[in-house]
Amino acid sequence: MKPASIAVITLDGELEIGRKAEIRDTLQMVESATSVLIDFSDVTYADSTTLAELMRFHGEADTRNVSVALLVGHRRFARLLEYAGLSQAFAVFDSRAAALSYLGAPKTT
Repeated sequence: MKPASIAVITLDGELEIGRKAEIRDTLQMVESATSVLIDFSDVTYADSTTLAELMRFHGEADTRNVSVALLVGHRRFARLLEYAGLSQAFAVFDSRAAALSYLGAPKTT
């Protein structure tokens, strides 16, 4: 079995409509990745723009059978993900080690 190739995507600060292009450009699938960690640990605010881009990314990852974990540092952002139902679509962690461990775990079906 080929070892997991984990890509890390990092976003920070306030993620709102004015940063839509940056958010979309940053949330791109890394071709060689078998797993992706999206690091939101330094995100202090996010609006529906971020949620929409996460859903787009989720669809692409699902199509490519790529595992995705979200690293969330601020409780307010974690609640937003919960309210939007995205905590059901993604594995959400508040620990980088736990997220990386989840992504590096062998896949079972």
